[in-house]
Amino acid sequence: MTSLTLNRPTTRVDLTDAGVWHQAVPADEFTRLRRESPVAWNERTDGQKGFWAVTRYDDIVTVSGNTAVYSSRNGVISLDDFDDAQNDARRTLLEMDAPQHPKMRMITVPGFMPRAVAALEASVRSTAARLLDEVLQSPQVDVVEVLAKQLPIVTLCRVLGIPEDRRDDMIRWSDQLIGSDDPEFVDPAVAAVPEAERRMLPFGHPASLQAFELGLQLAQERRHQGTDDIVTRLALGTCDGRPLTDGEFCNYFLMLVVAGNETTRHSISHGIKAFCDFPDQWARFRAGGVDARVAADEIFRWASPVHFVRRIATTDTELGGAQIARGDKVAMYYASGNRDEAHFDAPHSFRIDRTPNHHMAFGRGGPHFCLGTHVAKLQVSVLLEEMAKRVASMSLTGPADRLRSNHVHGIKRLPVAFSPA
Repeated sequence: MTSLTLNRPTTRVDLTDAGVWHQAVPADEFTRLRRESPVAWNERTDGQKGFWAVTRYDDIVTVSGNTAVYSSRNGVISLDDFDDAQNDARRTLLEMDAPQHPKMRMITVPGFMPRAVAALEASVRSTAARLLDEVLQSPQVDVVEVLAKQLPIVTLCRVLGIPEDRRDDMIRWSDQLIGSDDPEFVDPAVAAVPEAERRMLPFGHPASLQAFELGLQLAQERRHQGTDDIVTRLALGTCDGRPLTDGEFCNYFLMLVVAGNETTRHSISHGIKAFCDFPDQWARFRAGGVDARVAADEIFRWASPVHFVRRIATTDTELGGAQIARGDKVAMYYASGNRDEAHFDAPHSFRIDRTPNHHMAFGRGGPHFCLGTHVAKLQVSVLLEEMAKRVASMSLTGPADRLRSNHVHGIKRLPVAFSPA
């Protein structure tokens, strides 16, 4: 079989084009694709090999669950192609299949279980209350800078065991790694690094080396005196009876730094913007009767902070009427699955009491379900509860400044005026 099958369904826009996403999520195109061509070939306009865009909820669940046919090993967060050496050098927990993936995942799973996460609630609540009290001192704020960035990074540093004085470094590295397609985050020094070297780095950015340096320093400290945090679990963890190599440790550490910061940050930003756009929903929440965890799930569905994750077909197969060839890239678009009319009533409406709400913001149907799901839900639900005590209403005072990225649904700046309760 070949992916060059005649008359195959195709997208009408190039979904790799970060400029498309910079304007807005291409919701109309996704609606069309779900209806007409749920698995469609995306021909790239930059000359690189195209891929299959999977846009329907049920097909996404199929790809997620069938890891034997749809492999993670050759890349997850990028739609570009890498050779074996590059894939091996860049490999994080995300780019692993069984049996390696479950073994590596279990090293940190205990630290992300509900009981462990519940112990964070008092700290998260205290931080959220402090940040909100500071926010309400100003008539207008950039919500991203003073709130959405701050709560996740404080929580992440506590969970991982990273010193408070490295918070700004963590935010800067995340911005650089995730925002490589955004001119605001392009470091001129990066252009001087040969592409061949960058392609050997996770996220393809030299900032990863700075994060590695911190991670290895912390690991050395924990091996002498461990504490109750995720870095200790990684530093002392084993796989197949052996300690992790420095490369395995660094890539795992970096994945946790970026994933633990970016997705929650942007979910908070999109959630606050949604309450500004739909003020009746904030009034509904403040009136009571809606569990904060239910409202948080709607924020995650609405935000869909990660547009897609990708897989590689290990064999010729068929999906949604499309003939997929061995070696083809297959991208699961959560941004579309979370608006699938077959699973969500009025999917383009923001409704904080939506139940059931089996969104796929953290993945669905497979072994790569997000490790930090419970931490993210705790932060957003607690923030909502503390906001309800303090904020009567909120409104935008300017447009949202969106991240230019085909992978992360980010907001860089969001000017908001809060009315105190």
